Amino acid sequence: MKFCLVAGSHRKNSQTLKVGKFLAKTLETKGIQTTLYDLGGNPLPLWEPAMWEKDSDLKKFWLEYSAGFGSADAYIFLSPEYAGMASPALKNFFLYLSGGEVSHKPGLIITVSSGMGGSYPNAELRMSSYKNTRIVYLPDHLIVRHVESILNSELPEGKDDEYIRARLNYTLNVLEEYAKAFIAVRQSGVIDTKTYPFGL
Repeated sequence: MKFCLVAGSHRKNSQTLKVGKFLAKTLETKGIQTTLYDLGGNPLPLWEPAMWEKDSDLKKFWLEYSAGFGSADAYIFLSPEYAGMASPALKNFFLYLSGGEVSHKPGLIITVSSGMGGSYPNAELRMSSYKNTRIVYLPDHLIVRHVESILNSELPEGKDDEYIRARLNYTLNVLEEYAKAFIAVRQSGVIDTKTYPFGL
């Protein structure tokens, strides 16, 4: 299996990226191949309609940038909370996903907060990012609160750290089973994105 993770913070070496690296390492111990895209260290230009033009420079850039992204079986999107909103970099990333890369594949939303926030980005991503991408989000999502004080070492450093590691591990196991099940959905022959390319 192959999972792709997208760390949606604008910052280089962000706490969101830290969580992404922890997840990637955890997945690899389960035998799952991972690719981690860091929107802070490797940002995308602001989306524009040139993406609809087959031979535009922006389209060529995206195809090179996203090489291998569409071959994943499942996706994890990590977003910090900026003023109660999902990361603009991550929202911009979803605008690029118009070619069916994540269509009918499971996705997990993980939000990150330095305090007790983190719920709003989950609601925002669930409300809008699935429409044309056709990603299928797990009912579960995760909020990594007080992120600066957890996931900093090999072993947990306190009850909160221990709890979030256990919950992350549980949810990754669920995501893996969804990924296996959705292979059959995509191979069923019932999906017709040529006739119905956009959601309603």
